[in-house]
Amino acid sequence: MLLTTSLRTLSEKIDSIINSTIDSTGMLARDIESSLAEIKDVNLEHLLEPAVKKTIQDNIKATLNSNVYCSGAGFASHIESSASNKEFWLLEWWYKKADGVKQVNLDLDQATQQRLDFRTFEWFKQAPDVGNAFIHGPYVDYICNTSYTLTSAVPVYFNEQFLGVAAIDILVSRVEDELLPYAANDKVILTNKDARIVFSTHPRFRVGDLLDTKIATLVYENDYFNLYQS
Repeated sequence: MLLTTSLRTLSEKIDSIINSTIDSTGMLARDIESSLAEIKDVNLEHLLEPAVKKTIQDNIKATLNSNVYCSGAGFASHIESSASNKEFWLLEWWYKKADGVKQVNLDLDQATQQRLDFRTFEWFKQAPDVGNAFIHGPYVDYICNTSYTLTSAVPVYFNEQFLGVAAIDILVSRVEDELLPYAANDKVILTNKDARIVFSTHPRFRVGDLLDTKIATLVYENDYFNLYQS
């Protein structure tokens, strides 16, 4: 499909945001795996030790500082009980503020994390089943930011066992700010693969709504999003 200059520039910007997010999420997952591999005689229960948690936190904070688009990042793990360890939960989540990178202020003891049960979150459930990154959203993140959010997730493995999920959040409002200068003169709608709207310059279509794709023309797509014109 032959794109106009403005639509081609817009599609390149979309790809830039997505590729940056996927690369950063994958790097965070690999950094966590590498950090655990460097700890002598590490086992799963070590994830709860302060020194190991600090190493994971350092990886998360480095990711936030290196990616201009992401608003939050973290690592979620749930380990089933076995002969060698008890069931436990781990959620490390940090976000950007004007005065620096901060930890999410949640009382995440083991009981609280079990009630939260991030295993029910799509980005946690789906990440182990995909080869690259799984991107969930847009959805309203009621736990961390109460805003429309996209979450990119990549599985983390320990000794070839699924350990948890490294994830990055991008606010949909940030996506809008980034894309609007490239789409001011076009009526376009960006959706995820389920036709849920992520970005729109058309007054009839709002973020979060489902798009009836029969009334729009597909002008560009990648592995995660479709761009329509109406």
